[in-house]
Amino acid sequence: MTVEYVEKVYNRYSSVYDLIFGRVFNSGRERAPQLLDLSPGTRLLEVGVGTGLAIPLLPRNINITGIDLSQKMLNQARKRMDDLEIQNVQLLKMDATKLMFPDNSFDRVLAAYFISTVPDPVGVISEMKRVCAPGGYLVFLNHFRYNVPIVGTLEKHLSPLFYRIGFRTDLDVNELMKEAGLVIETLEKIDFLGHWRAVRCVNPG
Repeated sequence: MTVEYVEKVYNRYSSVYDLIFGRVFNSGRERAPQLLDLSPGTRLLEVGVGTGLAIPLLPRNINITGIDLSQKMLNQARKRMDDLEIQNVQLLKMDATKLMFPDNSFDRVLAAYFISTVPDPVGVISEMKRVCAPGGYLVFLNHFRYNVPIVGTLEKHLSPLFYRIGFRTDLDVNELMKEAGLVIETLEKIDFLGHWRAVRCVNPG
């Protein structure tokens, strides 16, 4: 799965993304503001902002930058911001493996249902760490491999199939964060079975 392939897939999804993934993932989006621990003036980066589904749940007294590889997804996000008259958001087309921001540009970084869609998740997390100020929070909402061996093995074997439609099912949350140099501070289920989890890490700087 290449960056170009991911861009092509999510451009194709743009018109139906909200219908397929909107309500399904809403419980995680509703939890995100508390995990981010936002205060007035906070500088927040959302990588993989998509159609902007998480933004209306965030306070309007913070500074939000949303980036995505898919221009068509960003067009949907801009329409949502305009319809809701949300003015504290900057939307940019950008590759998350090469974030075009200086070091320590943000206080918080959010990756909502995103990290399993990229070819190099460790590389993306490294970039997230770089642009996040030391002591800032990195919050992930995502599917991670189930910790029941039979189910986890099945997810691992099915991952190549899901790759073709734009995401992977074989990410192990503990291995991923360890490889990325992060320590998990908070790990919560955000669905009944625990396939989808919210993770918060403190950027060590």
